[in-house]
Amino acid sequence: MEILLHEWLSVNGFILFTIGLLAAVIGVLFGAAGFILLPAMLLVGIPIHTTVAVNKFATGISALSNVLSFLIKGHLSLKKFTSLMMITSLGGVFGAFLATLLTEQVMNVVACISLIFAFFIVLCSHKFMGKDIKETQEQPMNKLIPFAISIYDGGFGPGSALMNITYYLKKQYIYIKAVELTRIITFSSCTGAFLFYYFTGFVNWGIAIPVSIGSIAGSFLGLKIIPYIKTKWIQILLPIIFFLLIVQVVFNLLI
Repeated sequence: MEILLHEWLSVNGFILFTIGLLAAVIGVLFGAAGFILLPAMLLVGIPIHTTVAVNKFATGISALSNVLSFLIKGHLSLKKFTSLMMITSLGGVFGAFLATLLTEQVMNVVACISLIFAFFIVLCSHKFMGKDIKETQEQPMNKLIPFAISIYDGGFGPGSALMNITYYLKKQYIYIKAVELTRIITFSSCTGAFLFYYFTGFVNWGIAIPVSIGSIAGSFLGLKIIPYIKTKWIQILLPIIFFLLIVQVVFNLLI
């Protein structure tokens, strides 16, 4: 415990806290926490599977803090979304299992293909984000899409929340509601994936704790900013963030 405490209070601990903070803010606002978290952790020399495991823990804790906030404020009912949470938890477990069978190179190829596909979904979804839509126009959800995204989230992750946000915007949900539902799914898929990584020995607590504390702080900061985000900004920023994610993954494949 003393060794862990020394790690948490070191310069590296502060760097990891900052990474978690920035990643959570980006994740809450635009669903792209992995754009900051994964490459930053890889940059400081953390192995890919440990990086993904820590990402699932930090992002899951961050999402849990948001979900609890939504419940306290009466914005969401867990009873209504229990089946969705169970399905996406299983997706997270399955994704983590697949990731442990793959090499880092193969993981990056899968991520690249998934992100390119999602990038075109975002571009095609602009017509659904052209105005602020009332909740009364919400369309029924198809749980297969969140399940498929949760598999990708459990195995790798960058852009998964962004895929969910885009899906709910396409289903005519207002942006804040899309974010709230995405945080629920993120919590459940990350929980399932993390448990698998934990029991297979990929979790490093010296790294996970400072990143998670930063993620919690960043998630609340992101929620404070959301009301000031305008739809036209989302139309511009979502494709840009997705494009940067693709560039990042392609770069990892080439080096």
